[in-house]
Amino acid sequence: MRTCLVSALGGVPMINDAVNASTLATLACAVRRKLDADKQPLVDYLQPELAIDCYRNAKIQPSLLPDSVAPNMDEMKVIQVICDDIVSVVPQWNAHFSIPIRWRLMTECASLSNRLLPQTIFLGREALQSPRLPEHIVHEVSHTWVGMIGEVAPLATGYDPVYTLPSGTANKTTGQVIYALTFAVTAVRYYRARIGAGTGDSIEENRLRWLESYSKGCLQLLESSKNLLPNGAFIADSCRTFLLL
Repeated sequence: MRTCLVSALGGVPMINDAVNASTLATLACAVRRKLDADKQPLVDYLQPELAIDCYRNAKIQPSLLPDSVAPNMDEMKVIQVICDDIVSVVPQWNAHFSIPIRWRLMTECASLSNRLLPQTIFLGREALQSPRLPEHIVHEVSHTWVGMIGEVAPLATGYDPVYTLPSGTANKTTGQVIYALTFAVTAVRYYRARIGAGTGDSIEENRLRWLESYSKGCLQLLESSKNLLPNGAFIADSCRTFLLL
């Protein structure tokens, strides 16, 4: 029987509060260090630039990267204020928002990230002005941590893009469905916390209902998958349990 890293860590980052985020980050750093011929101190690999170099030098990064620039001081202040607000809504996420993040701004898409570009979050300039900026950030920070799991242990086998997400986005693999599921459930947690504290509005209530439906649609896709490995299956089960809370 294959071991389940996510179970051993105590659960899914940003979804299960028992998860040991520090241990996960250390394991991801160990994987990065293994790729680096220079073998620098382990803690150094928590820096996004060095982590990115490890995957670049190993020639296993995505070939197409979005054109992007670093945020200026004012833009970075906007991002930091939102991050602080998010943690005030869900204080249990403090550790998840405390690691170094490399922020980049682009002209296309609302947001994106890639586990082979560790701890790097791309935000669209329009997203920076959007009232849904907190959700975009929650989305990509969630992906950052699930990406760390993916650095250490696979979530699924098979790379055929056969799934269409509940949003209508086609040609997704089993692994990509897991990423879609985890972002949605993490956003569900965020909106539930805001609404539960009396700070959410009707727009957020509608968004919450949409995300809950989207999450359930992702779970239905995964139920038919033959490609889930123990970590992916545990993540799906954890998300299903959270939605029932």
